[in-house]
Amino acid sequence: MTGCEREEGMILVNVLMFVAIAAGLVLLMINREELALDRGLRTREAARALAVVRGGELSALVALRRDAEIAPEADHAAEPWGKLSERNAPIEGGSFSLAIADAEGRFNINALRQGEASAVVMFQNIGTEAGLSPEQILAAAEYVRREGPITDLRPLRLAGIDPEIVSRLERLVTALPGTTTINLNAADQQMLAILLHNPLAAARLAEVRAQRGYLTIKDLSDQQLTMPWGASFRSNSFWVRTRATIGGTSQQGATLIQRRSGADGKVEVVPVERWRGAAVPPGAPDLR
Repeated sequence: MTGCEREEGMILVNVLMFVAIAAGLVLLMINREELALDRGLRTREAARALAVVRGGELSALVALRRDAEIAPEADHAAEPWGKLSERNAPIEGGSFSLAIADAEGRFNINALRQGEASAVVMFQNIGTEAGLSPEQILAAAEYVRREGPITDLRPLRLAGIDPEIVSRLERLVTALPGTTTINLNAADQQMLAILLHNPLAAARLAEVRAQRGYLTIKDLSDQQLTMPWGASFRSNSFWVRTRATIGGTSQQGATLIQRRSGADGKVEVVPVERWRGAAVPPGAPDLR
C-alpha cells in the first residue's frame, strides 16, 4: 500500500468517525426533544386532569347548595346530590370518577374536646365495639383533648393504638370541624345499633332505609324508639372525592364541604379542607 493510499484510508476513517459522532449527537438531540415533548404533554395532561377534579368539586358545591334551598329538612343519598357519583365515566382523552358521601354518618371525635358526659359515654361505647381497651379509649380521648381539633384519625396511631383496631374505629368515628350530629340516614347498621342500644331494631331500620332511601321519626316510633342523643336526619358536612385520568396522567383529590349560615343569614356551601393524592384521609369515600 502506497503512502497516498494510507493517507486516503486515514481520511476515510476520520470521516466515518465524524459521521458516527454527528449521528450520536443528532440521536441525543432527538431523544432530549422527545423527553421535553413528553414532559410537556404530561404537564398539559396533569393540568387538564386537575381542572376536571376541581370541576367535580364545583358540581358537588352547586348540588349541595341547591339541596339546602329546596329540601333543608333532611339529607339522604337518594336526593339529587347523591346521584352525582360516577365510576370511570368516559371523557375526552380519558375517564372521570366521583364519589360524594354524607360525612356525618359517624361520631365526630372532636366532640370529646368539650368534655360533655354524653359524648364521652358515646365514645366509650364505640371504642368498646371497635375493640379498644379502657386504657386505649382514655388515651385516644386525651389525645384529642390535648391536640385537637384533629382533621383525620390517622394521628391516633401515634397514641399507641393498634392499626387494625384504628381501622375498625375509623368505620364508626370521623374527625370534623365544629359541632355535628350523627345523621341516621347516613349511619351504617353497626352505628345505628350503638346509638339505639338495640341491634334488632337497627337491623329493621336499616332494611326500611334500604327500601325507601331514608328514615323518619315515625320509623323510630314504629320501633318504640326515640331520637337518640347526638342524632338527627340532617347533615352539614359532606365528602366529595374525584379522580380524572387524561392520557397517561391521573389526578385525584378529596374535599370536605360544609354548609353553614353566612353573615346575611343565607346558607353558604364551602370547601373547608382539601387533600390530594396519597394524602386523602381514610374517611373520604372510595372510588373503586
